Amino acid sequence: MNRTRTARLVSLGIIAVIFAIMLAYADLRKVAQAFTGIRWRWAVWVPVLNLANTFVEGLRLSVILFPVTRKLHIRNGFNATLTGIIGNIMLPLRFGDGAKAYYVAKTEKISLSSSFSALMLDRIADFFFFFVLMALTAMLYPFPPSITKLGLIGGVLFAASIAVIFALAGISHKVCRNSAGKIRTRIAREVDHFMAGLSVMRKAGLLFPVLFLSVLSWVLRAAMIWFIFRAFRLPLPLIATPVTLILLNFGVAVVSTPANLGGFELATVGALKLFSVEIAVGLSCALALHVIEVAPMLAFGIIWLWFEGFKTKDVLQTARDAQMRPPEESERRETTL
Repeated sequence: MNRTRTARLVSLGIIAVIFAIMLAYADLRKVAQAFTGIRWRWAVWVPVLNLANTFVEGLRLSVILFPVTRKLHIRNGFNATLTGIIGNIMLPLRFGDGAKAYYVAKTEKISLSSSFSALMLDRIADFFFFFVLMALTAMLYPFPPSITKLGLIGGVLFAASIAVIFALAGISHKVCRNSAGKIRTRIAREVDHFMAGLSVMRKAGLLFPVLFLSVLSWVLRAAMIWFIFRAFRLPLPLIATPVTLILLNFGVAVVSTPANLGGFELATVGALKLFSVEIAVGLSCALALHVIEVAPMLAFGIIWLWFEGFKTKDVLQTARDAQMRPPEESERRETTL
């Protein structure tokens, strides 16, 4: 049994357990009533905002890659983001992120090392503003001690990981630059490629757009939750939107299953419970948000990439290839720090 199949079976088991627990505490009749009362004039905005956010994330990736590719390939950035989304929906353990990196390396004709470092920088920008959002929200809403502790641990680990990665990359880069002969091997070249993917950090004119697009991305995600609250007629204060968004992201980070099934619903129900929303209503809201967010994007992504000549089976195969072997390196010279 290969690793992907094992991960899928484990993920299905986790999903089954989570839903069994939630359904045991939920009144299915109330769940159905909540669904039938949904106001679609509000809910219909969720997939629209999700698509807009996908474009924003694709544009941010394109800006990060600009110093490496020398061109702003917005279409490739958008396609790469869609590839990652489809991969994460259909595969467990976020294998779609590997497919995204592999897609970027192939379409932009850069090394996989540069692609991974650029995507790492893309995630860093995203995570940074997540913790900023959490800190600002905590000033207005007292999180439960367990969530506060989790946020502090996550923030410290995030900062430490980034510091270690950049320190090691910087040291390796200097060692390789000052070395000659046999020492300057493939490892040295890979370090150069890795540093190339981070070169946007020295371009202030590009770094500010990256930060702005990261903020805009979180605003769009928060708007999706606000619209679904309106769709379910939930009389919640505005602060419930960032609180739910924060807990939702913690949930999908802890429970990494295909399409975030289980963890998404559990986190949303838990967040709404903080505002005295019944489990049945919270579960309906979570399921509706998840379906409206995922299904249209999956359908759009498959159709769009099919017209781009990249079929669904190619996305899945790309995710597997990203785990097994790097693509052929391009002869194109890459800009380094």
